[in-house]
Amino acid sequence: MVTSSMELFIEDDRLLPFNFNRLFCHLSGCTSRLQPISEKFCRVFAASIMIWDDVIYLLLLLSTIGLGEVIRRFDNAKLKQNVASIIGFAIVFIVSGFHSLHCVLTATVNAFIICFVSPKYCHGLSFGFSFAYLLFFRFTTVFGFPQVPSHTNAIQMLLTLRMVGLALEVHETAKHRKQLEEANIDSKKQDGYKDLKQLELACEYQGVSPNVADVLNYAFCYIGVLTGPYYKYRTYRDMLHANDSQISFLNYARKRVQYVPIYVVLFLISNYYFPLSYATSAEIFEERSFLFRVWYMTPLFFTFRMRFYSGFILSEAACITAGLGAYPVESQPKPGNGPTALQHLSNKERSSITYSFETVHNIDEYTAETADVRGSMKAWNMTVQWWLAVNVHRRFPFKPLRTVATMLMSAFWHGVHSGYYLSMLTVPFILVAEDAVKRKLRPLMNNPKIYNFMAGFMKNQWFSYMGMAFSLLSMDTTFAYWKSIFFIGHLIIPLSYIACLWIRPQKPNKVE
Repeated sequence: MVTSSMELFIEDDRLLPFNFNRLFCHLSGCTSRLQPISEKFCRVFAASIMIWDDVIYLLLLLSTIGLGEVIRRFDNAKLKQNVASIIGFAIVFIVSGFHSLHCVLTATVNAFIICFVSPKYCHGLSFGFSFAYLLFFRFTTVFGFPQVPSHTNAIQMLLTLRMVGLALEVHETAKHRKQLEEANIDSKKQDGYKDLKQLELACEYQGVSPNVADVLNYAFCYIGVLTGPYYKYRTYRDMLHANDSQISFLNYARKRVQYVPIYVVLFLISNYYFPLSYATSAEIFEERSFLFRVWYMTPLFFTFRMRFYSGFILSEAACITAGLGAYPVESQPKPGNGPTALQHLSNKERSSITYSFETVHNIDEYTAETADVRGSMKAWNMTVQWWLAVNVHRRFPFKPLRTVATMLMSAFWHGVHSGYYLSMLTVPFILVAEDAVKRKLRPLMNNPKIYNFMAGFMKNQWFSYMGMAFSLLSMDTTFAYWKSIFFIGHLIIPLSYIACLWIRPQKPNKVE
């Protein structure tokens, strides 16, 4: 399961800058007679701190939504760019302080790589530097530097995607221009280029030529600087130069956020009655049954989903109000990628256009809830999924290992906690089993809805199981919980696959 940088906002008290929960529990534990009272106080206090952290996060999202409607009214692209960058850097500095230097260094080095290194090599060099620095960034204390706050970690994660993605855009632009130039020079070759028109459109509507200032402005644009979604530099540039300052996108944003209050309420209720801390308590292992522990993963994963649905959708609304990712419906935009039917972008009169914000669409809640594992993964954090597809999956040289490599890179991007790797490296094995079951079992069912329901149910159980590792983070706590339920999530994988070997494939009916 691939997720975005917003996980950094929901991890437990280990990531709080001032660990009040541990401090109070330690102090109150010194007096044995007050132990029951102090434990209850600690739980209430820790919950209050986490809720307050969520409130700050929510306020930041809401402020970016409001800023979009103001900044989009600027007709001057340079002014719009500068204001967006100043606000973005101010947000980075407020939450990071002097740790902002990490972000500045990452953006600056990438700016010189992108602008002064050959386009043939800039993507690989940017990829190597950015992820190497991300590794150093997470081990700063080993080198004698202060611990980096979790909020800065979130910023650095998204900045890494932006810089590497921009380097790929520059690389692809140079490749398309070279192909187009060769086709125009050689008339015979030109006749052989069936997609010559597509190359011309790609150069015009997807090509980029940023300078150092452009790279830095893109790096610190306030939209998504803390929360995502990922968007290409060309999408950002199109927003700056769009001739739609008099058009209001509030109706688009209002329609997108209409279910957010429901998700927030469901999250608060579920989080109150089924806290993650209970999964590591002595009570759940000593006083609760095996079946209860298996079941308890389900409401925990429900809480996880409701939180992310709320955050993802509010992040999309911030993009919508700013006009980021506003393309004609006819251009068939895709999450992360942008428009794919480029021939429909030639219309300059934008007041008569029906817009689509699919470019910044990051979560499809219905599909994520009802589809199988493969389908739900494609519906979750879709812009980052696209980034992983074009930067890792399609470029990994060994095709059979592409899914494993993609999951490994996703885990590395999320952090160094073993829970990320335990969770994501389980996914390729689940996909193998799921594909085998689908290939053998689905044709045997007269009603496909029954199979779809069963696949969706199993998906939720597998994701709930993996979600324990993703939430508990450390190997010892994850293994303690998985051991208490006999690693049932892993056990079902080979059993499902072996069971499929005994199912004979259905033969097609003969046509008389």
